[in-house]
Amino acid sequence: MRRSPRSPIPAVLLLLSCAAPAAAEPLPRRRPSTGPEQEMLDEAKRLVDQGRIADARDIHLTLWRLTRSASDAFRVGMLSFRLRDFQMAAEFLAIYFDMVGTPEAPKIWVPPGFKEGYELARANFAEARRHVGAIEVRVSEPGAAVLVDGRQVGVSPLPHPVYVAPGQHRVGAQLAGRQVEVPAAVDAGGERTVWLVLRRAEAEAPARPSTSTTSKAAASPTSKTGAALGAAPPRAARDPALRWWTVGGLAATSVALAVVGGVSVAEANDAAGDRDAAFVRARWEAFRCRPGLPACDAYAEADGRARTFTGLSVGAFIGAGLAAGGAVAAGFLLAPEATIRVGAVGGAPGAALSFGW
Repeated sequence: MRRSPRSPIPAVLLLLSCAAPAAAEPLPRRRPSTGPEQEMLDEAKRLVDQGRIADARDIHLTLWRLTRSASDAFRVGMLSFRLRDFQMAAEFLAIYFDMVGTPEAPKIWVPPGFKEGYELARANFAEARRHVGAIEVRVSEPGAAVLVDGRQVGVSPLPHPVYVAPGQHRVGAQLAGRQVEVPAAVDAGGERTVWLVLRRAEAEAPARPSTSTTSKAAASPTSKTGAALGAAPPRAARDPALRWWTVGGLAATSVALAVVGGVSVAEANDAAGDRDAAFVRARWEAFRCRPGLPACDAYAEADGRARTFTGLSVGAFIGAGLAAGGAVAAGFLLAPEATIRVGAVGGAPGAALSFGW
């Protein structure tokens, strides 16, 4: 008895039909809003219709803290853009993009018309980025609290940059009692990366008791690449009285010279006014000034005073600036603790400067 040959095509089609439902799993959706959440959404919509954008944003910000949903991040970002709060707009729109993906490859379920709203959010984000800077913070240890200007912005590693106003900022990290902070400046529309190195606790040597006091000798910490961090040798302690008298004297001199400069400016302005008035009177009394005429003498005297006080004010302000600079320099040079540490984390170099009183 002969067996008829069987084609493998039906079996392949059967396998594909079984695998297709598993590959087409539905995208995650936001859970239904509770009664209080829906009331807050309705109130926010009413406030937007009334033009109270800031109040509506506060409600959506509260909802974001409760739900962590992409729709609330979108509304906070878009309303912040309308308020020209470009820093918050860039922050929340970046969160929104990270959560939803793209129209071509969404990460969650998106409603009809999603692409139009997404493109508008992209345009607003690009405009907001023109007004703010971005700082990407890299910390040597995961799980550290990252702070910018004293405000915690997340835990390392951060998923996206921190958007800040243009200018100078303080970027730091804290973990298990260890902390580090460095200054960082960024321009509008610019980006920069800040590396933060948290020294490990075991890098410090145990305490060594002495006859009267207990001191700690810190061992030379090493980076992840094995390079030793170099520390400047400690300087001898200086008399605190000398330190305070020097810095205080220079600071007081700076203030005094600034006051003298301000008084001189006022006197120079008064003298210039008297000079101009005398010049007008002299023009009425004679076509050409000559010694002996009261108006001409008054003009010459006022002109001399104006020149004298103008020069005095300029010199006083220059002296005040020099004295202030001297106070800062003396404060650093006479500080009892001043160290400079240079090292590396992975392939990124880093440096830290610290001094204290």
